[in-house]
Amino acid sequence: MAADAERRIALVDLDAFYASVEAVEDPSLRGKPLLVGGSPEGRGVVMAASYEARRYGCRSAMPMAQALRLCPEAVVLPGRRHLYHAYSQRVMDILRRESPVVQPMSIDEAYVDLTGVSRDMAHAEALAHRMQGRIRVEAELPNSIGLATNRMVAKVACETGKPNGFVVAQPGGEAAFLAPLPVRKLPGVGPRSAERLNAAGFETLGQVAAATPATLTALLGPGGALLQRRAMGEDASPVSTDREAKSISAEETFSTDMDDRAAVLQETERLAGRVAESLESGGLLARTVTVKLRYADFTTLTRSQSRPTATADAEAIRSLAAELVEAAWEQGRSVRLVGVGVSNMRPRRAEGQMTMEALAPYEA
Repeated sequence: MAADAERRIALVDLDAFYASVEAVEDPSLRGKPLLVGGSPEGRGVVMAASYEARRYGCRSAMPMAQALRLCPEAVVLPGRRHLYHAYSQRVMDILRRESPVVQPMSIDEAYVDLTGVSRDMAHAEALAHRMQGRIRVEAELPNSIGLATNRMVAKVACETGKPNGFVVAQPGGEAAFLAPLPVRKLPGVGPRSAERLNAAGFETLGQVAAATPATLTALLGPGGALLQRRAMGEDASPVSTDREAKSISAEETFSTDMDDRAAVLQETERLAGRVAESLESGGLLARTVTVKLRYADFTTLTRSQSRPTATADAEAIRSLAAELVEAAWEQGRSVRLVGVGVSNMRPRRAEGQMTMEALAPYEA
């Protein structure tokens, strides 16, 4: 156990994850500008851009066609989600070798609480270096780590070190570490809040930390006082190992608007199959199925229905999703995007209980 009361928390972030995985799979791609995502001929978007591509201004969520205008020589590859999931699991297993308290935040990011397995910050730093090295050697993936006494400062430290960085905010120095950074660097400060703060003369987090709570409350409302505490490096949120997914979904944007009901239903069933695969791989059952239709004019319609029993059966999810689309279909309206999701989830029980679980009503 730890010798003192201070926490020691690392944030591990896999740099340009999808692009990095593709470069591991095909080493000839290393050092080249690489874009992972949809087709530039349609409405494809960039899922990930390698750092070589980012130098040209390419970034995730950008239309692929725009990214290629910025970097015509980029290599474009379609995403392979199952492959990325496998690499992510490999990395999470490496992290759990160092600490039992690991909280994945996304496929490429996780908090690791090293408090209970380290004597002090120096020891935690050695463990975090070992984690970073193992990820680089065993998974062959570049990664950045931020280490601090709380989650928020660890995240900021990680962001300031990218790519391939390792940044430590020492105990007692959290406020000094944050002070010179722009206000936008603090997690939770969005563009509008940053604009208000800048307009009022607050450019850095140090200036926010030095302000009076009344000034910040007048500027930002009740959240102003909390913002000041965070700018001073205060954050008591725990690293939790029981973070559960509330929903699983998949969606597809068509390359051209669709008014063919049969084609939309076919895509709905394909997406429902993907969602069922995710439930199965996660050992989960879901009771509620939701479909989303976004029309050519960008209006969006959602429809949900709950089953009497929870399931991960692909055919059951496909059938209910198709029924929802059929019921919502409006003749003459073109569809831009279709999505399928499930919610109201619970863990699957032991294998020996599966038949009974399938027959018993689900109790939320």
